[in-house]
Order: sequence, then structure tokens, then C-alpha cells
Amino acid sequence: MDKKDLENLSVSELKKLKESINDEIENKRVRQTLSNANRKGLALVWVAIGIAITLFRLFAS
Repeated sequence: MDKKDLENLSVSELKKLKESINDEIENKRVRQTLSNANRKGLALVWVAIGIAITLFRLFAS
């Protein structure tokens, strides 16, 4: 949006625009947090699988 477009908006329209922007920012933060948590969870699962395979080989011999 250009500055002229914003100047033509009413106060209520500006408030709605601000709320919309804030909601999008919050949604992006939540998605990023979930993505990071999924990545960490997946790494922990792979570590657990590696340990399980190692223990299986150790005790199977």
C-alpha cells in the first residue's frame, strides 16, 4: 500500500488493518515454533532409533 492509500482509510479501517497484520505476525511465529519443535522431535526420534539399533547389535552378538 502506498502512503496515499493509508491516508484515505478511516480510523476503524486502520485498526482492522493493524489487527490483521498483528494476527499474521502471530500466526507466523506459531508456525515457526511448531516447525522448530517438529525438527527437534524428529532428531530425538532418530537418536533413539540409533541407540536401539546399537543396543540390539550389542546384545545380539
